[in-house]
Amino acid sequence: MEMDLHIHTNRYSGCSNLKPSGLLKKAREVGLDGIVLTEHGIRWSDESLAELAERSGVPDLLVLAGQEVACYTKRGDFQGEFLLFGYPRSLGSSRSLEEILEMVHGEGGVVVAAHPFKKFVSANGGGFYGAGHRVYDYDLDGLEVAHPSYDRESTALAEEAMRKRNLAGIGCSDAHDLRSVGLCRTVFPDPITSMAGLCEAIRARRVTARCLKPV
Repeated sequence: MEMDLHIHTNRYSGCSNLKPSGLLKKAREVGLDGIVLTEHGIRWSDESLAELAERSGVPDLLVLAGQEVACYTKRGDFQGEFLLFGYPRSLGSSRSLEEILEMVHGEGGVVVAAHPFKKFVSANGGGFYGAGHRVYDYDLDGLEVAHPSYDRESTALAEEAMRKRNLAGIGCSDAHDLRSVGLCRTVFPDPITSMAGLCEAIRARRVTARCLKPV
C-alpha cells in the first residue's frame, strides 16, 4: 500500500496552489492508495474529510488528516518543522517541540521530522529548512528520508540519521500543486485503514520510503 503523507491544499495553507477538488483524483491517477492532508497548524475535521471524499468520486482512496507545525524553543529558537499524525485538534504554531511531543504522544500519535535535511542558501551561508542534525537530539518517531527537494547529500544524511536513531523513514511529496502529488511516497507492507493503524506502522517502523523523482 502506497501513501503520500505530506500534502498542503489551498483551503488551509496559504503557500499552496493545490485545490482539494482535484487532489483525490490525481492521487489515484499516480497510483496512490491513500493520502494525508497536512496543513500548516490546521487539522481537517472528520466531517470536512468525509465531504471531500464524497464529492471527489474516488471512494477507494483513503483520506486522513494530520498537520505540519513549526516549533520554537521558549527563547524563540527554531527547532524545525514536524508532521503530526494522530492528534485530534489543530495546534497552530509557535509551540516548543517538547510540548508537541508530550501532547501528541499522549494521544497515541506520532511526530515525524519534516524535510529535516532540505537545504537553503542565503547571504549568510546555508543551512536546513528543517531540524537538520538536531534530529539526533529529539524523541521523534520518524523522519522524511525521501523528499522532492533533497539532493544526494540530503538523502544520505536523512538515511544515516534514520539508521543511527532507529527511526521510521518515510517518503513524502510535500505537495503544493497537482504535479507534485505522489513524487515521493511511503510504502506500507500491511493495509492501512485508519490513522491509528498508520501511527502504529510508523512506531513499528513497518514503512519504506520511495521516490519517483531522480535524485
